[in-house]
Amino acid sequence: MKDGFKMKKKKFLTMIFSLVFIIAVVVGGYFVLQSNSHTEEPQQATINNKDKKVTKITNKKKVVPKKSNVKIVAIGDSLTEGIGDSKSVGGGYVTRLKHKVHSKYDVKTTANNFGVSGNTSSQIIDRISFDQKIHKELPKADIITVTVGGNDFMHLLKKKGMDITEKDIATEQTAFDQRLGVLLADIRHYNADAPIYLVGIYNPFSIYLSNVKDAKEAFVKWGQGSQEVARSVNNTYYVDINELYQNKYVNKKAEKTGTNPYLSKDDHFHPNATGYDMMTNKIFSKVQNTTKEWLDK
Repeated sequence: MKDGFKMKKKKFLTMIFSLVFIIAVVVGGYFVLQSNSHTEEPQQATINNKDKKVTKITNKKKVVPKKSNVKIVAIGDSLTEGIGDSKSVGGGYVTRLKHKVHSKYDVKTTANNFGVSGNTSSQIIDRISFDQKIHKELPKADIITVTVGGNDFMHLLKKKGMDITEKDIATEQTAFDQRLGVLLADIRHYNADAPIYLVGIYNPFSIYLSNVKDAKEAFVKWGQGSQEVARSVNNTYYVDINELYQNKYVNKKAEKTGTNPYLSKDDHFHPNATGYDMMTNKIFSKVQNTTKEWLDK
């Protein structure tokens, strides 16, 4: 009996151990599979990420189309009117500037010339205030040019004659700068955004006023004063043309001929055709460097 009981007990324990072993194998295998699955997934993900093409998202710069039409409004004195220019060209710098803008940028270009010979700064201010044509065209302008100051100086010269001094010119310059500020502010009243290109005065008297002490320096200071006024008005650019008509070449030619080769032979005051060519190139250079102010807006 005892032997039979022992046999049964031995078989029971063997069965229990076998069952435990099977369970252990199954459970162990499960955890091994789970472990392998967790280690392999990141590797697969890494491989996939490498294979994927990454598309970089960038914000494209907005392209502002350039204008198809550009309007120039020129305000000023005889330099704007074009006095002294040859009949074959005519129109002074205004006509030339219109052609250059049209040719360079392939845009339809129109120009209104409100230049009046003999006008002083005060007279131009009056015209801006009362001329209905200016009121109509100025707000439409993409480019505005201004010539002023030459006749203010001429009035001073007529008043003082050959006794004119540097102090006389400096005193007149101070008064002129105040009027120039008013003139530019009046233009801005009718057009707040278009760039203004203020053309400075030049010294046509370098030959004829050679005996006037410091006359050359006085014109330079006059230009510097105008430049400061221009800086005080938004989108206003000063164009210095004084050295175009007063340089070593001019002085050498004057010694031989007694005249300035870039001024009209009729009055020795206004530019001739070549003189207007040079003036236009100076203005256009400034216009080219500021296209963001008139072409791309």
